[in-house]
Amino acid sequence: MELQEVAAEHDRVKNNDKKARKEEQYRKREVCEMSLRRSEVAEIKAKKASKKEKRKAAFGWDVFNQDSLFKGYKKRLVNLPTSGETATSLASTGEDALGDELAYGKDDKVEEVRGAADCENAGCVEALTLILWPCATTQANVERMAQELEDRIKARKKFSRRRQHYEGEDVDYINGQNRIFNRKASQAFDKYTVEIRQNLERGTAL
Repeated sequence: MELQEVAAEHDRVKNNDKKARKEEQYRKREVCEMSLRRSEVAEIKAKKASKKEKRKAAFGWDVFNQDSLFKGYKKRLVNLPTSGETATSLASTGEDALGDELAYGKDDKVEEVRGAADCENAGCVEALTLILWPCATTQANVERMAQELEDRIKARKKFSRRRQHYEGEDVDYINGQNRIFNRKASQAFDKYTVEIRQNLERGTAL
């Protein structure tokens, strides 16, 4: 009898351990799935916010903010030649139009005036450098810049905020402000008043 009780107790403890282990495994799996879902939701929200920020249009007084100016600058960069085109043009002309970036200010065509020795002020230690004229610019670059400016002027002339008037549209306004008011009123009340207005126009109103 005692042996059976010991065996039963052993089985009960063993089953309890199995149950506890299963519960622990289930809890860990649940925590992992929950953290994974949270990370996926956070990633989706971040992508949506980023896409919304990119699509957001500047308006009103915020048209000329830094983001808008930078977007316009990136669009204008498309017209610039790539590094491969620049290398090809330099190889064909034999001229170093860009110069050495590390040797900036050391060109033969740049005159430097250093006034450290002539400076009477005791606190003036560093040399004063005056660049009197820059390196020569190729004619092709000047023409490309002029062409880009002309293209921008043409694009600005095409742009207009004035709304188009469609032929065949009913003229029920006396000026632009009244036109906008009538359009908004129509959007709100046409579903109630369109039949009455048609009857008045036909002369069949009761």
